[in-house]
Amino acid sequence: MAALLQPLCLLWLVAIAVMDLRIRKVRNWMVLLGLGMGAIALAAGIQPFQVPAWKALLGMLVAFSALLPFYALRWMGAGDVKFAAVIGLWLGLSPALLGIWLGGSLLAGVHGVLVLAWRRAQASASAQWLQARLPLRMVALVTPPDTPPVAADGQRVIVRSIPYAGYMALAAIWLLFVDRSVLAA
Repeated sequence: MAALLQPLCLLWLVAIAVMDLRIRKVRNWMVLLGLGMGAIALAAGIQPFQVPAWKALLGMLVAFSALLPFYALRWMGAGDVKFAAVIGLWLGLSPALLGIWLGGSLLAGVHGVLVLAWRRAQASASAQWLQARLPLRMVALVTPPDTPPVAADGQRVIVRSIPYAGYMALAAIWLLFVDRSVLAA
């Protein structure tokens, strides 16, 4: 049964990555799905990454606590923090959790540099020439909307242009399913 959970975990990570990269939002039902799968695996003793329950709960608490200040500062969304907590539940407090955070941070940093470079390029004379030649999907990835969206109550909605949970999910896919050496640590 534990062997079945690894492909399900991979599928869940891919869905999170696609969702966050595409719509810049991690839906609560997706976080709850991962949380439910992880909790059931722990309770049934079929956790695919051989993490004891106490270590899994500690990993969830540490991941949540480590990213919560960034949410409070409005540097990341709540979905990013909740996703990190669920990854902490799956992997426990382990080097893999740190690797996922570092990998996600590096990918998010590259994204941030690309956004800044794109904004700078838009101010140059050749910006329109470049915009005309880039595929529209690529332009949408690096370009935030011109006007910030406004909520129904009239307050400005914060636009988070970097899909951090998606990048953490990509790092998790790499570490857990491509470079399995991190699990041996």
